[in-house]
Amino acid sequence: MKIARVETHAWSAPRTLRGGFLRFKYLLEGEEGSPDNFALTVVDTDQSFKSPRHRHNFDQIRVTLSGSTNYGPKQNIAVGDVAYFPEATYYGPQDQELVGSASVAMVIQFGGASGNGYMSARQMLEAQQRLQSAGRFEGGVFHREAPAQGERKNQDSYEATWEEHNGRQLEYPAPRLTDPVHFRADNIPWVPVRGAEGTYSKELGVFTERNVRLGAIRLEAGARYTLPLVQQGRLLFFTTGTGKICTTDSWSAHSAVHLCAGETMDLSAENTSEALILAMPYFGKEEVCA
Repeated sequence: MKIARVETHAWSAPRTLRGGFLRFKYLLEGEEGSPDNFALTVVDTDQSFKSPRHRHNFDQIRVTLSGSTNYGPKQNIAVGDVAYFPEATYYGPQDQELVGSASVAMVIQFGGASGNGYMSARQMLEAQQRLQSAGRFEGGVFHREAPAQGERKNQDSYEATWEEHNGRQLEYPAPRLTDPVHFRADNIPWVPVRGAEGTYSKELGVFTERNVRLGAIRLEAGARYTLPLVQQGRLLFFTTGTGKICTTDSWSAHSAVHLCAGETMDLSAENTSEALILAMPYFGKEEVCA
């Protein structure tokens, strides 16, 4: 089990892989090279941020913490919403100026059902730095000055970076969904958890043959709850509240927890708390925690 608190992590330098500026707090990261690698971050999106319509070869979850996060024309993730972006599904163009302000969001990016995995921030930055000698990144596009045979002159920034790191062409899996799934999560009712007084849950969705599960838990002040054992790794992100984890650690608003398969934890809420829970894709084996 790994626990991270937002207040102990510094902001990264602004990144410009897309248009405008983003900065990150990397709270939790998985194992590089594994199909279930992931990064759980808090992202500060400047009003200047723009990105062309694009897709990824990994899955993504977004939860806005303050402001509103644009991901396409008339598509904004408000506080309380949860959005799921499956691998190979197009979205955008993004334009934060349409919102009129910056936003802060929790973002989880993780390997999708196809098993392509997820390129870490370190790997992406190193590949981006190598590419800068061959062209420039602008507006979410990598512009090559002198493309070699078989190379595109203008290419999606992430796609170009992925290919530089992996040394081969990125082949997207067939998309399973035509659009991102945008939940008005506050409108989904809480359901009491049987045998756990003061504890409530809500299920948002189950996706793909890898059994990716997205839900939330709510504990009233004084409530105690033990997460059930499952064969998948899980990520929890507390949006509100404070409490104790297994009596030796604690959470506060915007704390994150990574549980490997077969791990559980006892929760004891000091005040009313809510957390998003993501069950990571299951690839037929239990992940091993370092």
